[in-house]
Amino acid sequence: MKRILLALLLLLATALPAAASLIAIDFTFLGSAFTDGPNSAEVNGTIHFDSLLLSNPGLNTFDLTTPGGLAAVPYLTLTVSNSTDGNGTFNLGDFSSVIFDTSILGLNMAEGSQLVGQATSSPTSKTWGTPDILTESTPPRSYTGDFQLVFAATSPTAPTGISPFQLGTNGGNTDGVQLTSMYVTPEPTTYLLLCLSLGVVGFARKKLSKTV
Repeated sequence: MKRILLALLLLLATALPAAASLIAIDFTFLGSAFTDGPNSAEVNGTIHFDSLLLSNPGLNTFDLTTPGGLAAVPYLTLTVSNSTDGNGTFNLGDFSSVIFDTSILGLNMAEGSQLVGQATSSPTSKTWGTPDILTESTPPRSYTGDFQLVFAATSPTAPTGISPFQLGTNGGNTDGVQLTSMYVTPEPTTYLLLCLSLGVVGFARKKLSKTV
């Protein structure tokens, strides 16, 4: 019995670091914040990044059609609502790539952090989340970083990036929305493993106390 309990504890101990490397982020894009024509469209979603494969600071472009990209971004789901066209729920398979540019200083990505509004060291002194467009670059980039989703050709109604921190619904053809919030949340697997480990420890203590 002792050997079984020790084996379970060892298994949980090795699993926890892997779960802890995942960063879960809830994000919101709103049409009301879009500078080129306010609208009522909303995009609400969740994305997971593997922190071990994420450069911070750095320009990360993850190709979701490859195993490496899927390892870095194992989960993505979002819902478009109140848009002129392209409403619905979209998942990982609806996108071909994700851009996550944390700019020169990088971001504080600790649990509970709000990424939008954090300071950067851009030449224009704008905060992360600001569509500060570099007109001389192709495609348009930003001094303050970027967060973009690029739709897959097989999912033409999924929202897609149209400029830094901005998406267009219905494959970029209708209402524009601008990033207003990216909030780092607890990764559910981490809590599950933590609860399991605490349960196993309690069970082990109970069993061992009976054998003494």
